[in-house]
Formats: sequence, structure tokens, C-alpha cells
Amino acid sequence: MAYHVKYWLDVQTRKTVFCAKQAVIYSCFHRRMNKYLASSILGFLFVCLVYATFKCNISASSQYSTKLDNGENLPQFIVDFFQAFKEETNPEPKKMADKCSAHFSLVNLSEKFVRCATTENKVEVDMDACLEAWHELIRFLNAMGKAFSFVSSDVVSKVEILEGFRKSEAKENYETVEKMMAYEKKENLINYEEAPSSKVKASGSRTLLRLHRALKFLLLFLEKLAKNEEDGKVSLMGYKAYHASPMAKYHPWIVRKAVGIAVYMLPDREKFIKQLCQDLTEEELVKTTLTTSESMDAVYEYTQALYSKYELSEIP
Repeated sequence: MAYHVKYWLDVQTRKTVFCAKQAVIYSCFHRRMNKYLASSILGFLFVCLVYATFKCNISASSQYSTKLDNGENLPQFIVDFFQAFKEETNPEPKKMADKCSAHFSLVNLSEKFVRCATTENKVEVDMDACLEAWHELIRFLNAMGKAFSFVSSDVVSKVEILEGFRKSEAKENYETVEKMMAYEKKENLINYEEAPSSKVKASGSRTLLRLHRALKFLLLFLEKLAKNEEDGKVSLMGYKAYHASPMAKYHPWIVRKAVGIAVYMLPDREKFIKQLCQDLTEEELVKTTLTTSESMDAVYEYTQALYSKYELSEIP
């Protein structure tokens, strides 16, 4: 089909020399059309392509085996994205409690990141405090629904990998981020050539780096939410926070475009805040959210300094 369309386009632009051997097959393609008719046909084909894309079965997407630039599997993200699109375009009445995580607390999130940013090992970044804070961030992502699946799809597995290192025989080497990096570099446990696979084991430094990039996106998003930027358009806050974070740089084109559509589904600020299910006044919410984003930023800067110190910012 693609070959036939290409031939027809070549004819329309007078670039194809007619071949006698192709007379039977391409005779219907050979005549040059009126430019308006040709444009109409192209427009119709484009509409058909778009329609077919969105009608594509989600289960087929789960078998797509392309890898993201940062080594992550694409299938689950695509499945989550199309499922979110389906739910948004075919909404069913839901109670607010169904949209929110009963366990998420903005106050708890703030307290855990403040603790992580002010612990005695803050410059080295205490691993247990960091993972505890990430567990609360996971609850936040779950409360926000599938629009944030491009962040949450792999966060849980990354946290579990790091918790596994903390329970291993070498757990004392993973007490802080700096100890982890120094240990893995010394023991040559970091693969600088390939992303993790069935043959390549994920290192703690590489695993945390993915969480580290996501942390920047989330802290920028919370900061914009607290300051009520972009005229209260949460979708625009999410879009700009994503592109200002390191995540976008390491995502392929298809994911960057999909993220743009995913965050577009976010409601306005008033509805978004209600989804947090917090008994806080506007003033309390703004203060707590700003404190949270500032603490997250402190943790990010400490961690970034360590990645620069050990030259590990570009692990595949």
C-alpha cells in the first residue's frame, strides 16, 4: 500500500517516468490529477490513518517491543496511555474517593521530604529516608490517575530494586547514595555500555538516576501548582514541567508527543486540588506544597552533585 501511494505521489509531482512493464498495474495511478482533487484524497487518507490509530486494539500495543532511549520498555506506557485516553473520552460516573488514593497525604509527603533533606546524611543522601519519601510520591502518582503513567509505570519497580540492595548482603554499601556510587564504581558493578536486560543486571546508581530525573519533573510541577502558574491550567503546568526536567531529554520523540497528550487530560487547578482529597485551606495547601517542592529540590541538588562527582550522569 505504501509503495502504491508513493508511486501516486511521484506522479502528482511529475517525478516518475512511466515504465511499460508497469502499465497494467499502475495505469490507474499514472494520470496527473487536479491539485484540489489530489489534496482532498491526501486529506481523506490522513483522516483514515488517524482513525485507524485510535481504533487500534490496546492489547496489540502491549506486544510492541521497542525500547526507550533510557532503557525502559515501551509496552506498559503505551497500554496505560491508551487506557487513559479511553477512560477520558468515555467517562463513567465515579465518586471522588475512587479517583484518589485513600492513603496519600500531602502533609506526609512534605514531612518525609523535609526529613530526607535535613537528615544527618543529607549531603550523602540517606537511602532509607529517600525511599520512604518515594513511597509517598507513589501514592501521589496513584491519586493522580493514568495521566501520570509515563512517570509511575516504572517507579515502583525502581524503588523495589533499591530496596532489594538495602536488604542484600552488601546492604551497608547502600546506606547512602554516595556510599552506593563509590562502592559500585570500585567493584565495577556499573555497565556503561548497555541498559539492563536479562543478561545485564541493573546497578543501584543507574536505577536511582531514573528516579532522580522523575523527581525534577515532579518538584517543578508541584511548584507551579502552588504558585498557580499558567492561569490555573494544570495541563500546561505538567507540559512545561516535563520539558524543563531531564526526563524529556532522554525520552524518544514518540514518548514526548504522547506525554503532551497525556497531560492535556488533566483537569483545571480547582478540580485537580480536590483530587488530592486534603482537608486543607488554600493557604495551607500552597504553603505545604511549596515546602514540599523546596525539600524535593534540595534532595535533587544533593543527588545531582553526587552524580557529577562520580561522573555517572549519563549511565545508559
